[in-house]
Amino acid sequence: MSKILLVVVLFFTGCAYKAPYTTSKPYFIVIKNSQIAVADTGFIKKNESTINLQLFSASTPILDLHVEQMVCINRTCVSKKRFNVEFFGYTHYESFVDEIFRLKPIYDKKNLKKIESGFEQKIETENFDITYRVEGKNLYFRDRKNRVLVRLKELR
Repeated sequence: MSKILLVVVLFFTGCAYKAPYTTSKPYFIVIKNSQIAVADTGFIKKNESTINLQLFSASTPILDLHVEQMVCINRTCVSKKRFNVEFFGYTHYESFVDEIFRLKPIYDKKNLKKIESGFEQKIETENFDITYRVEGKNLYFRDRKNRVLVRLKELR
């Protein structure tokens, strides 16, 4: 009986463990796509495996985005590829959303151009027309063909 109890306790405590966030920074966040158009302050929290973007309006949470193995928006979860289609309007590769919110180059650094405090990429195909720029901790992502805009400006 005690062995079963020990297994049950280890199972539930192992599943409940969440690694603490290593960074938490305030941002002014702009997100526009076919489903949403918001611009307000929020926080981006990160650790090695998780990204959490929380957007507030008048101190009320209006968007809670979690990126782990799946992407969850306000507790509704989908695969990363499905999120790409629904949010970005195109089936980009699986780690696309991770790279954007971690301020990393996309598409294996295709058309990467170094700028003074970061980098810029302009990538155009028949399916998307992306301008992606990271300057310090600030991000600008625009896809003209799919009408998507994401801007993150770090607040100090």
